[in-house]
Amino acid sequence: MYDKQDVEALERQFNAAMEEADTGSALDAVRRIYNEFDRGSEDTLAALLHPKFEVHMQTIFLDDKTYRGVKGFTKWRGEMDALFEEERFQPEGIRFAAGDRWLVLGRFHIKTENGAELDVPLAHVFEQRDKKVARFTAYSDISEALASVGLSA
Repeated sequence: MYDKQDVEALERQFNAAMEEADTGSALDAVRRIYNEFDRGSEDTLAALLHPKFEVHMQTIFLDDKTYRGVKGFTKWRGEMDALFEEERFQPEGIRFAAGDRWLVLGRFHIKTENGAELDVPLAHVFEQRDKKVARFTAYSDISEALASVGLSA
């Protein structure tokens, strides 16, 4: 999945990006959103997600896949659950970009079915429309995530 050199490069990108990240009240608010996502009830998701919501995967797993709407969100979560024995994203910092977009830097903790465990940096980019989450993109490459919203490390 990842080799040592890849993980070291991702760690450098992550650490550089975290130097400019907010780790206070904005991050607390984002963590609450993730908690609601984890609960995953249709009512909660409908309240948080824009009717034209999309998930885009730019990661080494489920790469280039797109999911649409609340049903797409639920399908994405199901596919993630099928891929990994356990998986959890822990937000550690947030950076804001123009145009109602923000980048969440965090750690992705996974355990595979064969018992292998990984803890790697990952970035999520959110776009908001009408005070709801309209687009969510997950990136394995931190630099690519930053560039997608016009930020740099």
